[in-house]
This record gives sequence, structure tokens and C-alpha cells, in this order.
Amino acid sequence: MVAAAAAMLSGCATVSSGTGASISPDSAAMLERARALSVFGPADDFVGSPYEDVGRSGVFPVRSDGACEVAVLQSGEDSFAVRMETLRAAKKSIRIQALVFKGDETGLRIAEVLKEKKREGLDVRVIVDAFSNPWLQTQWMFFDLKQNGIEVEGYEAMALQWINEVPVPMLMPHWDPARANKRFHEKMWVIDGETDEGIAVAGGLNIGNEYFRANPANPDETWRDQDVVIRGGIVKDLVAAFDRNFDYFLQIKKSRGIANTNLYWDATRAVLDKTGKVPVRYEKRPEVETNVDAMQARHPDRNYESATCRFVQNRPRFKETYIQQAYLSLIESAQDEILLANAYFVPTPTIMAALKEAARRCVAVTLVSNSPETNDLPEISLVGRGYYKQLLAVNSEPAVAACVKPGAGINVWEWVGKRPDEAARTQGTMHSKFGVFDRRRSLVGSYNLDPRSEKLNSESALVFEQPGLSSQLAALLLERDLGFSVRVTPEAAAKFEDPEEVAYKFRKSLGNLFEQDL
Repeated sequence: MVAAAAAMLSGCATVSSGTGASISPDSAAMLERARALSVFGPADDFVGSPYEDVGRSGVFPVRSDGACEVAVLQSGEDSFAVRMETLRAAKKSIRIQALVFKGDETGLRIAEVLKEKKREGLDVRVIVDAFSNPWLQTQWMFFDLKQNGIEVEGYEAMALQWINEVPVPMLMPHWDPARANKRFHEKMWVIDGETDEGIAVAGGLNIGNEYFRANPANPDETWRDQDVVIRGGIVKDLVAAFDRNFDYFLQIKKSRGIANTNLYWDATRAVLDKTGKVPVRYEKRPEVETNVDAMQARHPDRNYESATCRFVQNRPRFKETYIQQAYLSLIESAQDEILLANAYFVPTPTIMAALKEAARRCVAVTLVSNSPETNDLPEISLVGRGYYKQLLAVNSEPAVAACVKPGAGINVWEWVGKRPDEAARTQGTMHSKFGVFDRRRSLVGSYNLDPRSEKLNSESALVFEQPGLSSQLAALLLERDLGFSVRVTPEAAAKFEDPEEVAYKFRKSLGNLFEQDL
């Protein structure tokens, strides 16, 4: 058992979970806390950061009574249309954070509007991950945004963003030698957030053709992902989360004295204002541009529903674990059904134990994740597959076998990107990251159920309680996603855990070596 092995490797004994399984003391303690935790209870009930100046600031207030209204978006095309519509309507400010912001047809379309809005006098700010945007055209797009006065944190000219990533003792808040491996994975799109008319988009989508499904002729540019639109007082929580991320970058730079890259950008812009901007030319595909035009012209329905909500931000550099705690609480409190769509599923021992406990309570657990054929990072799926046998084994336990509820136990599905009646794959990576619990509560965000999101990446998520919205997400998973997926049988899971093919076994072994960094 993975949990037992992990405990042995860490020098810990194992303890009984009370259901016949053995898990590490740390996992047992986490589950015990999760049983007593309500995601909409007092913030003090969450385990906070050990740093006094951080506290529980990643747990934002519960919003209800019209202070949080949510609309579920049906597709990446809808997300692009809503983003462009809100961007065009912006009056005060634009805040965008994404791991990836590509200089392709959709990203360039967004960048052009950002420059227009900056010229109109709006406060326009962007955060990207320093190491996740290596493409030359993307780097030129960031340069163009910067020379037009838009701050793009996570980017420096000539790929010198690593200067701001080097951990320097005494010059960084809460110095951490592993800082360079703790990436910025959050996705936030906030328009006029400081006003009462603010609107935000949150979920799993980065910015690029594949996320918005801009080229349906190519499955690899036609991903499945999930966003929601948010309005009301809760938008100010996203503003606060974005602003402190942005301020963190500024604080790092200011602490570096002569190495403060903002000083050089200020000087560069002063020169460019006199000499003229550097001309930047991009390669664009006409057929994709036509698709982007059509997507931008869409007007998808935004059927807002008032919900009880809480925004949660998770920053491992401050040792925060709030989204993990929220997931565990939601799993532990579920009575009938758990639906999970998670792109990069590599379960930690605590998540494994929580899902098994749910099955023993006769909860119907449905998990959808990528197959290696659709995963943009296939080795992650090879590693995740190694856990399916252990998950499905719970279905043979007496407590689960005796359940009378339909579908009780754990059911694992792999997204293969094609329906049974299709001759070839039509869909790319399933990039969604959401959960639905008893069709009443839901969590949508950037958080993967894997070690990176738990321990390394900054993440954010919206948790909400609203049966209508939760039922919409459930329908997307059960009626659409499963149609492009194949159910994993116990026989297949056994082969995944102990593959016979030499190449498969080698790739899985490589993935296992870096599992904690996946």
C-alpha cells in the first residue's frame, strides 16, 4: 500500500484508519481534521501558515446573499468569448494571471486589446510563470506588452527572468532554497475588480489556442477545460489575491538593489517614448484567425445563480494547504456522490485514504483523468495509473460490496478524446480541475490532485454551494466527458501497476523518480 510504504520510507509507523486500512499518522491526522472542518466555517478552523505575518490570509470570507453569483461556462470557446467581452467592456482595471499566456492567435488577440486599454488609461497588469512560456513569439509578445507600459511579472527581456527566481538568503521573504521549483500555477481574470460591477473568470484555463479550442481541425489544439464566471463582492477577494501575488514580485525585485529589473524597464520605456516602439511582427495562421473571429463573436448565455461561496488561495512558499484541506473536507462530508475531473491525477496518500473511506460509506465516486495518449505530459498519466489498482480494490471489500446504492464504490475513467463511434481522436488533453459533491457543493480552480499542487505550486479555487450550478457541472462530466472516456477495469488497472512492455515500464519508472515534482 502506497500510504504504508510512504510511512516506512519516512521512518513513521502506520496507524489504523478505523476501517481496516493503514495510513501514516500525518495522513490520519489530516483526515481527522477534515472531518471536523466545514469549508464554509470559520477561517480559524483551517490549519494556517506557520508564518505569523501570513496567518490564514489565504482563506477569504464566506460570501452569500447576493455577494457571490456564479455562471458555469460550457466550453473553452465560451470562455474565450466571455473573456473578450469583459475585456472590451473594461473601464478601470484589468488583472490577468496564468501559468501560460501564449503568443498564438488567441493570446495575441488578447494582447492587442490589453494595449488598447492601457492607452485608454486603464490599470493593466499581468502575471505569468517565469519558466512556462519559453516560445520565442510569446517572449516577443511579452516584450511588446512591456514596452507599451503593461507590467508583466514573470517575464524579463532576453529570457532573464531567472534573475528574479534565484533564491537569495536574507533578500527574499521566507527564504526557501526550493523557491525555484515552486511555480505560479494560478489562473485569474479580473475586470474592474475594485468596482461594484467587477467580474472575474476562474478555473483551469490558461491563455492559448488549445485552451480556447481555436483550431478544431487539430485535436492537440482542442482541449477540454472548465471555467466559471463570478460577480459580486467575492470578486474583491480575487483582486486581493492577485494584488498580493503582484506585490510579492515587486518585493523580490526591490530587495535586490542594483538587480531590480524594474529600474531598467523604466529607463528603457523612457528611451522608447522618444525613439519609437520596437516593431514586433508575428506569424498567424489565417484559418485559425477566422476561427478566433467566430469565437469572439459568440454571446454565450451567462445564467448566474446566487451561491454561498468562498475563494481559497494556496501558496506553498508560505506553507499553505487550504485547497487540500477543502478537498478533504468535501470528500469526507459527501454522503451520496463524488465527481472528480482532474487532469493530472497522482493521488497523495491522504487523498487515496479519503476516497477509499468515501467508498466504504457507500458513496459513488467517479474520477476522470487523462490517458497517456491525451495527456500533454504523458508520464504523469503513467504514474497516476499505478494507483488505480489500489483504488479499485476497495470495491471488493465487504463494506463496499454490501452497499445497495447504485454505483457505490470507486469508478475510474480515462479520457481518450474520442467517442466510441468516432474513427479517430477529435479532442486533446482533458485539462479540467473540478469536483462536485452530492450535486450540492463544488470546487473549481487550478488545483490538480497531485504532489505539485499540494506542495509546490501556488493555486487558487472557488468553492460554492448551489444545487443548480453543481448539477450543471455534474451533467458536463457525466453526459459529455464520459462519452470521450473509457472505464478502467480491475484487469487493466493491474496491468497498469505492473506493465509488461519494456518501454512502458521504463517511462513509468522515470515518472516515478520525479513523482514528487510532477
